[in-house]
Amino acid sequence: MQKTPWTPFVSLKNSADSPTKAAPSHAAFGIFPMSEKQYNPERSRLLALPEQQLLAECRCDTMRGTGPGGQKRNKTESAVRVTHVATGLFAVDDVERSQHINRHHALQKLRLEFALHLRCEPTTWKQPVPSPSSDNFPLWAAVALDALFATDFKLAEAVAILETTTSQLVKHLQKLPALWQFVNAERVKRGLSPLKNL
Repeated sequence: MQKTPWTPFVSLKNSADSPTKAAPSHAAFGIFPMSEKQYNPERSRLLALPEQQLLAECRCDTMRGTGPGGQKRNKTESAVRVTHVATGLFAVDDVERSQHINRHHALQKLRLEFALHLRCEPTTWKQPVPSPSSDNFPLWAAVALDALFATDFKLAEAVAILETTTSQLVKHLQKLPALWQFVNAERVKRGLSPLKNL
């Protein structure tokens, strides 16, 4: 079976039991578990956990896929939602007919949820920026967002913390649509203009 690349979407601050009609069925939903000003020392550990250990900390629910894919897809519970019990963050995937593959994709999306919603004290990123397909990309995104939240999403101040340039930061943020949309939504909330693609 050909493996479909996972595609995370912008998180919606809804509870797991509140359906959102406008969201695509394979979107990643997340609950904001704490104030933006609070730090979560568990985040680095969560982002570094191997998949099976992360899954052990989650509740895994299956359901029928609701998107396109034929009659067989609608009759089998191939869609998967993984919920991290401690934080309440969760992610859903139903792209494939395989429950196993969808669970893997949902866990990848959950790592991005950690990056988007769990904050740590801002620090400098000392390594090369990983590609969006890398398991380390959510960690870089988390560090970048720490700096952005700490500076109220003012790029000049954020890049000073990250020890990079504005153009480099923008180039890497826009590589992942979910991250790009999240950053621009936060900027608009603060009365700042959305970032433009380079």
